[in-house]
Amino acid sequence: MVFGWLRNRLKTVFEVTETRGVARRYFSLQVFDGAMVGVGLVFGLHLSGPHPFRVVAQTVVAVSIAMVISGWTGALISEKAEQEARIRRLELATLTALRNTLHTRVGSIAVLLVALVNALSPVVALLTVSLPYMITTLLGGETVYGLISSLAVTAALLLTAGAVVGRAAGINVLKTSGQMIGAGLAAAGLIILFETLF
Repeated sequence: MVFGWLRNRLKTVFEVTETRGVARRYFSLQVFDGAMVGVGLVFGLHLSGPHPFRVVAQTVVAVSIAMVISGWTGALISEKAEQEARIRRLELATLTALRNTLHTRVGSIAVLLVALVNALSPVVALLTVSLPYMITTLLGGETVYGLISSLAVTAALLLTAGAVVGRAAGINVLKTSGQMIGAGLAAAGLIILFETLF
């Protein structure tokens, strides 16, 4: 009951403010960014280590905090400006002041929702990718196994994200998933190449 009501409310907010596609794009981009940062972070910790679990955890938390603040602030500023511009266009088209109307109220809600998506998506991806490496470090295992596990999780995450984006946009799921995984492999390859050369 509550879930259905909430779903309908969110649907109304996204339809009125025309931000459903924006939230979806932010989600896919930020999951990808978070996964890539996670790969770089895990590789960096592995290549510069071994490090104790406390150092690994503190590093992951520090990067997560920075990503939340960056994602929240950037989306909040840009989406607020977009919603204000949308309201001005509607006012010019209807020759009506729209302050304190449904449009302005849902516009404010949409800004917060989109900012939330932009802030949390990369952090969830980063933590998902980093978790296997963190667990391996905590248990005192060989960090190379943690690295391999993190890379496997990254591939699964990018495959899933690509499928979600492809299905939502009505385009080839295999193509979007393949592109995301290909980018992840390219990032890992460049990191390994850099380490080999330097």
